[in-house]
Amino acid sequence: MKKTLSAALLTSFLSLAAAQTAPAPAPTPPTGPGSYGGTVSGLDLMDVDFMFIGAHPDDDGGISATIARYALDQGYKGTVITLTGGEGGGNATGRETGRAIGLIREEEERRSLAMLGVDSPHFLGLTDFYFTLSAEETERKWGGQAFVCDVIRLVRLRRPEVLVTMWPGPGTHGQHQMAARAATLAYNYAGDSKYCPQLEKEGLAPFTPLKLYYYPPSAETATVSIPTDDLSRTARVRYADLKSMANHHYRTQGWDNSNTLPARTANPETFMLVASRVPTPEKETSLLDGAFIGATSSPAGLRLEARPKSYEIGAGQPSEVTVSFTNTGKEPLEGTLLRLAAPQGWTVAGAGVVRTLAPGESTSTTFKVTSPTDAKADRTPLTASYSAKIGTQAVTGRTLTYVRPVPAVVASFTPTFDIAGYQAFARETGTDWVIGNQATRLPLVLGQVTPVKITVTNRSAAPASGKLDLTLPAGVTAKEIPSYTLKPGESQELTVNVEATKAALPADRQSALLPVVLGTGDFKDTANAYVLPSLTIPRAAKAPTIDGDLSDLTGAGGTFGPADLWWRTKPENDADASATFKLAYDDQFLYVGLSVKDELVACNIAPDDVKAQLRSDAIGVTVDPSGGSRDTSTTLMAAAFPCTTAGFGARGFRDADANQGVMEDTAPGMQVASRKTDAGYDIEFRIPWAAMPVSSGGGQPKPGSTIGLNLVMYDGDTKDARVGANISQSGIAWAAFSWGGKQALPYLWPRVTLGQ
Repeated sequence: MKKTLSAALLTSFLSLAAAQTAPAPAPTPPTGPGSYGGTVSGLDLMDVDFMFIGAHPDDDGGISATIARYALDQGYKGTVITLTGGEGGGNATGRETGRAIGLIREEEERRSLAMLGVDSPHFLGLTDFYFTLSAEETERKWGGQAFVCDVIRLVRLRRPEVLVTMWPGPGTHGQHQMAARAATLAYNYAGDSKYCPQLEKEGLAPFTPLKLYYYPPSAETATVSIPTDDLSRTARVRYADLKSMANHHYRTQGWDNSNTLPARTANPETFMLVASRVPTPEKETSLLDGAFIGATSSPAGLRLEARPKSYEIGAGQPSEVTVSFTNTGKEPLEGTLLRLAAPQGWTVAGAGVVRTLAPGESTSTTFKVTSPTDAKADRTPLTASYSAKIGTQAVTGRTLTYVRPVPAVVASFTPTFDIAGYQAFARETGTDWVIGNQATRLPLVLGQVTPVKITVTNRSAAPASGKLDLTLPAGVTAKEIPSYTLKPGESQELTVNVEATKAALPADRQSALLPVVLGTGDFKDTANAYVLPSLTIPRAAKAPTIDGDLSDLTGAGGTFGPADLWWRTKPENDADASATFKLAYDDQFLYVGLSVKDELVACNIAPDDVKAQLRSDAIGVTVDPSGGSRDTSTTLMAAAFPCTTAGFGARGFRDADANQGVMEDTAPGMQVASRKTDAGYDIEFRIPWAAMPVSSGGGQPKPGSTIGLNLVMYDGDTKDARVGANISQSGIAWAAFSWGGKQALPYLWPRVTLGQ
């Protein structure tokens, strides 16, 4: 059936292309690295020119048009490494789960990539578990760093000059982060025989990739943009349409519903050049620039690198930058000279030696760069270049590196563990310049004093003293701003006690994301303050009956509505999607009741297909019994559909934590019930403390304990929705932050105190 569908869509493609002007003949495939011509060994057979490294089948979907441009039309060879089979994802086409859905998703990716010209993808078979935003949890689940050598094995075997991967830092899926970190390590160390020494025993020689690209974390950080609105020579349709056709195969993820013919949009695909060992043009137009395509007047493949001793340098203080160059060509390079240029007002000391480089010969020069003493603490590009002659022909090329000048005294917010972990990785791999000024996260609980840690460092040779400058948003106050006194080279950690009040919340919002700025002189550091609701809930004098009637649930509560959006489309009004809630507890259970307004309640989930709450109308209750979990592995995430295809009557389960499944199996003693109302439905939960993860210090909290708890509402306003279809349209929550903060980051959940 899938083949028939693909053929029909391809026929549509060809019909669309009929009105187009006939394209020019495809260029002659390259005969250099990556060519299959004259295969004499297994390595020749495996050799490719570019490689994408992702975590799940469909992760390559964002660069499908670029893959097709190079592999399908330009004769280059490419491959994809997918670390998992995507078993933790949803299934919009059936009821298969676990390894079964993984096998289906792998096949979807094979068919998608085949349309783009990639016929030999690789699957490492790592565990794809529940949704996480934690790189640390991912690494733990994957058994440490051993999988990195599995990636490097494939890099050495397939020998790609260009690596493309995802974003390695917080703000995205934890498995995406680890895939990108593995790709970064492969770029740095696949050419180092000391790294993964067991691979040499397999007969694999070291191989050094030439370029590394990330998905950019923002539009502003993209360095190259590849169009999708022009015509594919082979498919005879726009690359955007070919991309839509290929992504249509990812049906288990519901992509067949959003990928149309013609494609709804033809946006360019953007990338961020993170590292390069070859000269690149000032404005890149291809990921292959410098590796296979000559950069300006520089022959392809010549090696040019610039590496600062440190990304952060003292303002007004000299810092070393080493520029190295290798003649990888077949002709001598005469009069070879290396240079380094800095912005106006900076000084560069040092001079390269003019010399002739024989084929395979290298040279390097170390320069000392000094910024003005009043330079802004911004990422600053330095341009390294070479010039030489091949016979009578002048050749030259350039590349960039970056430094950040910082003043003598610097104060910065102590980052949360996840941002600190990524910063350490970036420093170790020489990619810290891509972080930019990524703000740390400050969870501030409404009505409570939160100690905020600040690190002050004196880089100068003289003592330093002063007072911190803290700019807070309205509704957020600091009890006292501390001063500092530092010896030369000393660092000190200070604490500022900060309190957020309801005045900090925007209209109709229960939570807020606000900037906080810390200053020492002209140096500024910015943090994102996450203002979280809080509530003290009573001990239930009498256990309520779990029947969907909330009248016997006496507790403390609140509301949330359209303004508390975290997912997709904002509901039109309170009648479209909103909720009031009540919470209570006793020695055995946590009680949760919600009165939900929803003009159209969808009941398209079968009673024996209860999983993945975001597929339809549902309520989620996330509980961190310890109040200190770093990820969802030590939480209980209860959920319930208010109705099923069998009619009204809630079905409960656990979703996106370490013990997923129907409540009877994963949370014995849990009960849910619902009732249809004129405005929508009422739903209530009884969640046993005994089902809470004990490893987090959870289990049964004592009176006076503070736990993390969020309430999440999913809304899908699709009338007569197909049974089992993913109709997710909107998501609102008591504490609402995008990209999983409402669900997958326990430290951004509201704080609930158990009353005495």
